[in-house]
Amino acid sequence: MKVKRYVAKNMQEAIAKVKSDMGGNAVILHTRNFKEGGIFGFFQKSYVEVTAAAETRKDNISDRSGLRDISSMVNKFKLNDRENSKTVPQNKKAEAVDQGLSNELNEMKHMMVEMSSKLENATTSAQFPKLGQPLYTCLINQGVEDVLAKKIVRSTLQEANIQPQVSETQLKNIFMSNILKPLKNCKPISFSKRPRKPRIFVFVGPTGVGKTTTISKLAGMYAIMKKKRVAFVTIDTYRIAAVEQLKTIGDIMNVPVGVVYSYDQLEGCLKEYADCDLIFIDTAGRSHKNSEQIDELKDLFNYTKPDETFLVLSSTHNYRDLLDIIDTYKDIKVTRLIFTKLDETSFYGPIYNVACHSKIPLSYFTNGQNIPDDLEIADSVRLAQLLMKE
Repeated sequence: MKVKRYVAKNMQEAIAKVKSDMGGNAVILHTRNFKEGGIFGFFQKSYVEVTAAAETRKDNISDRSGLRDISSMVNKFKLNDRENSKTVPQNKKAEAVDQGLSNELNEMKHMMVEMSSKLENATTSAQFPKLGQPLYTCLINQGVEDVLAKKIVRSTLQEANIQPQVSETQLKNIFMSNILKPLKNCKPISFSKRPRKPRIFVFVGPTGVGKTTTISKLAGMYAIMKKKRVAFVTIDTYRIAAVEQLKTIGDIMNVPVGVVYSYDQLEGCLKEYADCDLIFIDTAGRSHKNSEQIDELKDLFNYTKPDETFLVLSSTHNYRDLLDIIDTYKDIKVTRLIFTKLDETSFYGPIYNVACHSKIPLSYFTNGQNIPDDLEIADSVRLAQLLMKE
């Protein structure tokens, strides 16, 4: 099967090209009209794009590389049936014919799937001119949403066409600029001139995303590097290891750790740390599929009234799961997003999709277990570079 894309000034010219190249038996698979060239959208020329397919000589000869005539297969099995009827019992003869037909149909199914894949690739590759296709492929391979990827590439090509000749470096810069456009400003922890004292930050998220480790990294950044007075409070008493981890880190950093077993103990615990600049509250991991556990968290906010609520997410989650998690926590008024485990994935499109579509700004990335080193502000340029494999 030969699949090819043709571009012409009009449909008559396109069909003539198809017939000249593929013959009269060619089949038109897809057509579209588009415009190219011009300046700032003016003086563009109209073109017609046609994707056509035709059987090659090899397809006509080889049974395994093209579609087969079903009636010929049935006749073949009938012939085999008559030849075998002299020596094979009736039931075994029918079974053999059924098995043979089943095998042939399975082979044909695989060939149809293969041809469908080829047509899909041909259609995808025809979406953009040669200059834009590698850009589109780069984003799609990273898991960027198709609608976003197309918009970015189209904007990039429009800006590139304005310039008489675009170098590879210039194209990359235009591409990065368009990747950055949908992203909101990242918002890490900041201090106003007259901050509420102490400032209270609550960390929520699914199990296993690394909330406790992330809190430890933030505490290290502010307690050791920025000389702020920091306190830990944990209500994650379901995991003894989480409590012990915070106590150990607290001893190393000279940071007090409060353990709360019920929400009504929070008020007294927070009063103990009234002279601190920052209080980080660690919560137990909650499954986004368990609505009762999520509802329990609402009581926490009635007692604490935090300045910020950080939803901690793993970059190893797929985009659909990330959307489900964010939707589950929507009633808790999350104000910041933290993505962990960037060192455990090579696909950053889901993070980008969330950053573009969510109304919640990014705050931090974590990329390892080292405290506090493996923590960085979620810079938009850094995310764009990850998408571009730079």
